[in-house]
Amino acid sequence: MRTAPSLRRCVCLLLAAILDLARGYLTVNIEPLPPVVAGDAVTLKCNFKTDGRMREIVWYRVTDGGTIKQKIFTFDAMFSTNYSHMENYRKREDLVYQSTVRLPEVRISDNGPYECHVGIYDRATREKVVLASGNIFLNVMAPPTSIEVVAADTPAPFSRYQAQNFTLVCIVSGGKPAPMPTTENIPETVVSREFPRWVHSAEPTYFLRHSRTPSSDGTVEVRALLTWTLNPQIDNEALFSCEVKHPALSMPMQAEVTLVAPKGPKIVMTPSRARVGDTVRILVHGFQNEVFPEPMFTWTRVGSRLLDGSAEFDGKELVLERVPAELNGSMYRCTAQNPLGSTDTHTRLIVFENPNIPRGTEDSNGSIGPTGARLTLVLALTVILELT
Repeated sequence: MRTAPSLRRCVCLLLAAILDLARGYLTVNIEPLPPVVAGDAVTLKCNFKTDGRMREIVWYRVTDGGTIKQKIFTFDAMFSTNYSHMENYRKREDLVYQSTVRLPEVRISDNGPYECHVGIYDRATREKVVLASGNIFLNVMAPPTSIEVVAADTPAPFSRYQAQNFTLVCIVSGGKPAPMPTTENIPETVVSREFPRWVHSAEPTYFLRHSRTPSSDGTVEVRALLTWTLNPQIDNEALFSCEVKHPALSMPMQAEVTLVAPKGPKIVMTPSRARVGDTVRILVHGFQNEVFPEPMFTWTRVGSRLLDGSAEFDGKELVLERVPAELNGSMYRCTAQNPLGSTDTHTRLIVFENPNIPRGTEDSNGSIGPTGARLTLVLALTVILELT
């Protein structure tokens, strides 16, 4: 009575062993891979051991959290052939050996899990196939494609008497993955080792924050925002550098900006020989120096309103439509400013008669009659006043 359970257990084990012998021995293992960089060639190796007769080897790409398995390659042992299940434009993979798949140029879209399924014939009956599988996760990295530094909330005015906060934004696009942030302070240099990191050789109090925005292609756009209380006397002509380190990069990427107040705007007036009734354009065509951040421009008429009746106009170009003779000698001021400083430039408009327009037929808005006789000449006199 006591030996009956042991006997039954032995019989079960024996039957299981006999059944295993009938099915055949089969184990599958896929060699793990370190992260790879987009564009590299990658080989997926499926190792298996069996004492049975092989039926097939199938590679799958697993998507949607494992709910969908897409065949990418099949090796049919019965006919000793292999073929791809991918679309023609996606036939980038090669079945190097019966159990190995090679991706000649891996893409970010190839990132994800893969499975290798191996089937052998059941020894008891050729109609049944015994299956075993292994899996691997292919981690595809991509280096950042661009880095730039911009100023937030620009254009912005210059504040002479009140302190104002200023923010630089370092934008890094195209990277996968985005590293975790770490920060470190070094005496006399403020260094934030971050993705990206900021480097500045001064001692004000800086506030650093970051944001990450995933893109549809699997990469991440990272923005590092550096904010501090601006001091134009100290920060003017200060150099800021943003550096990016990434496992897919052999060397760090870097972008630099120098904060510079505008100086010496160059004024261009067209047409150079305008006449009464013409449209005159006064444009700021660059500066004597490289300016950052982009300045804002404000136009005023000294001692009067502009031609359209407004007190001032914001923009890089001032347009005076159908100029009347009464604007002769009028002075215009362009104020260019950014948070680092401000500068004023004055230009005078001298108007002469148009020979095709009779004298006195134009009104105060510049509307003109059908005939006339006076020559018009425009002279631009430029006076530059620097405000520091």
